[in-house]
Amino acid sequence: MPVAYGVYVNNRAAVFLGEKYPLAKLVEVAELAEELGFDFVSVGDSLLAKPRYSPIPLLAHIAARTRRVRLATGILQPHMYHPVRLAQDWATLDVLSGGRTIFAVGLGTGPRALVQQEYELIGIPMSRRGKAFEESIEVVRKLWTEAQVTYSGSTYHLHKVSIGYGPMQRPHPPIIIAAGIFVPRHPGEGPNDYYRAASAGRFRYGPLERVARLGDGWITGIITPEEYAAGLRRIRVVAEKQFQRTLNPSFLACLNCFINVHEDGTVARSEGLAFMQEYHRLPFDDETVDRWLICGNPEQCADRINRYVAAGVNTFQLVVASPDQAGQIRRIAAEVLPLCRR
Repeated sequence: MPVAYGVYVNNRAAVFLGEKYPLAKLVEVAELAEELGFDFVSVGDSLLAKPRYSPIPLLAHIAARTRRVRLATGILQPHMYHPVRLAQDWATLDVLSGGRTIFAVGLGTGPRALVQQEYELIGIPMSRRGKAFEESIEVVRKLWTEAQVTYSGSTYHLHKVSIGYGPMQRPHPPIIIAAGIFVPRHPGEGPNDYYRAASAGRFRYGPLERVARLGDGWITGIITPEEYAAGLRRIRVVAEKQFQRTLNPSFLACLNCFINVHEDGTVARSEGLAFMQEYHRLPFDDETVDRWLICGNPEQCADRINRYVAAGVNTFQLVVASPDQAGQIRRIAAEVLPLCRR
């Protein structure tokens, strides 16, 4: 499968960067990404933890301004929406875009107090968020592929429900599921609301069986190439042995990573770190930065990317870690991607 490179057009940065990167500029960046040959553009999702412009209407607008580039979330939190409404909205987006969508989903994270407030708003206990997340994927997929859905779970209950239409892509848009987390060595560091002393300084793969059972792809970050390769092998084995699924070559093995290209590696890292901390509203430890931020001159950045390709990654969600979103995207397209494996 050819390696795909996508730009996270950053609907969160369009909020905290203000006049430097307004919503209109974000849409221009999406058009630029298509012009420069990127394979997809993506946006994120959050209620309170990391406020941003809403992903589905924003992707619908980008769909109207582009023709080729695929449209993704990286990631969307499906359990924050009622699954019937979400299935309708995403199917509509898929039809409007001519079947260009990629449905990438995850639990989401952020400052713990704000994450807690999010779950209070939607009426789901944090202790049940994993189950609600899994059920939401199951329900949405059924609504896209079955004429009438009856479903009884711990969070969602449907009786003979039909949305009346489906997405353009058959059987449905690819579903990429986020799993895995790097646990920092000290609490309060890094982007996540999870910390366990017993796991400090290690990457936890989390529920890869969820990916193996329900996913058309896997997305994760803050992971080494070796760890990614091991996780991908595990997903394939679990899919075959537990769920009798053979994952074909079109399985989307996706890496989420920040990137800053600059001839001076110190400048690239410093600017990237400042951007990442402002994005997540949390302090970052050095180990998380080194794992997550690809930075330096074009050759150094391409070398990091190529190591992940060798580990099995075939889809890169590149999050520009700089206020100069358009400038960095131009530089990545002109100087980094020509050195990367396709």
